[in-house]
Amino acid sequence: MYSILLVDDEAGVRNSIKAKIDWNAAGYQIEAEASNGEEALELLKARKLPDVLITDIRMPQMDGIGLIAACKRLYPSLKIVVLSGYSDYAYMQAAIQAGVKDYLLKPVGRRELTALMEKLSAEIALEQSDELLQRAEQLQRERQMFALQEQMLLRLVKEEFYSLFVIKERLEQLSLSAFIDELLQVRFVAVEMRVPHGRLGDEREHLDLLHMAFQMLCRETANKYTGIHPFYDASHPSMMHFLVQTQAEEACLGADLTERFVRQIKTNILKYLRLDSVIGVGEPVRGVKQFKNGYSSSMLSWSRSTIHGTNGAGDQQVKDLIAAFSPEMERQLVVSVENGDYKAYSALIEHIIPRGIDYPMFSFTFIASRILLLFHSIAKKYEAGDTVLQKRLWDCQMTIGDLHSREQVLEQLEELARLVMKEAMKTRSSSGQTIVKAIQKYVDDNFAYELTLTSLAGMFHLNETYLSGLFKQHVGVTFSEYLTSLRMNKAGELLAQSNLKLTDIAMLVGISSSSYFSTSFRKFYGLSPKEYRERQNE
Repeated sequence: MYSILLVDDEAGVRNSIKAKIDWNAAGYQIEAEASNGEEALELLKARKLPDVLITDIRMPQMDGIGLIAACKRLYPSLKIVVLSGYSDYAYMQAAIQAGVKDYLLKPVGRRELTALMEKLSAEIALEQSDELLQRAEQLQRERQMFALQEQMLLRLVKEEFYSLFVIKERLEQLSLSAFIDELLQVRFVAVEMRVPHGRLGDEREHLDLLHMAFQMLCRETANKYTGIHPFYDASHPSMMHFLVQTQAEEACLGADLTERFVRQIKTNILKYLRLDSVIGVGEPVRGVKQFKNGYSSSMLSWSRSTIHGTNGAGDQQVKDLIAAFSPEMERQLVVSVENGDYKAYSALIEHIIPRGIDYPMFSFTFIASRILLLFHSIAKKYEAGDTVLQKRLWDCQMTIGDLHSREQVLEQLEELARLVMKEAMKTRSSSGQTIVKAIQKYVDDNFAYELTLTSLAGMFHLNETYLSGLFKQHVGVTFSEYLTSLRMNKAGELLAQSNLKLTDIAMLVGISSSSYFSTSFRKFYGLSPKEYRERQNE
């Protein structure tokens, strides 16, 4: 039987919670009650530490945030459940920042309370077992791995890559080696949550909590299927994306899997969140080189869909265009845009969609969507933190399906191409500090991947020796020293805040050899990784 301390300044609320479920049957006993944080702390000092603390946020004398902070400091193993109302959003943010992950919205529902207590019961039993440390390490590693897998999938569909070898090596490190197979058939699904008009009233701040719930639900739904991988773009919190593995030899079965998943995710969003959703399903593609095309076709399908149904592609000419938009074609387009060569860019567009062929509008909007993705990657690389152009590109991505003629599509692409070229050339032709700032931001965002001065010089069209001197001049340290500092600082955080193995930490900071990692760490900190962790935990 697990013990509970219940804290709320309203006796009626405490009585309601006590009567909500059969606590004994659930394996719990409410052993003590308090009406504010100070009273609760006194009980915690005087009695045996309970297994669970259930506390309100708004209370006199000491509120829930003060109580949580004290408990995190004094009783770090104590399970804390927060009771909050929609009007407590600011308090909830503080509670989440303090490390609380479990909360219930007032009025507390019987089903939600039962489910949460069952979850906590399982967690407590696990923590009391002899396998606690091993399981905690494994869960932490899995969370890190899932997060890295999502980041990698997002990079594969949105960012610029120069080395297929590096991509394949990283996929193996992240347990995504199935994607190395160039014959592997996949398709992408884009899901957007739609909040009905008036649902949130004037309190738009609650949208963040709704986004969190939406993302969790999407991941939980995907985890029930084999071969479906969720990923998330933080710049668009109302959307989740999914990569669905299909069997190249059994495409129809893959389609069935996608259809079943789409129906399930739509049902779950409506059932549990009471939200509408708009879903786009992309064309099947093969191999990692075609992921961007598959992702673009899912975004285009999403832009043409409604809450009432999905408008997929299914157009042979679109499939032909996907094949035509090869990695080499993309490379040539990137070079033309980054060099400000509009003539070369126009010639490449003419090659992809010749004027003499009567393509349907959907084909043109697919190409536009695909090129917008390319523009976004270039803008992100050269804007050095300014997201104005990136927002413009995203807004265009959202409305591209509304265009009604070939001329409109080409005009839109021409205008945006010139804007992106202008941004790239402005950064490349300005002071050395500006280009170094863009390069430094790229390194900050990508230090966990293989980075060399040679690859950066090629990516930003600079002489390697010139870049080396320029970086040292404006950053104050060499590129190698800067990269090592980023990696070692992150490694120090992971050693202090987790029980991950050294091999895992080395991979997370972009070093493939654990022995080289240990050598670099000792040189940087003057301590071995083990000594550093022990000192941090003293």
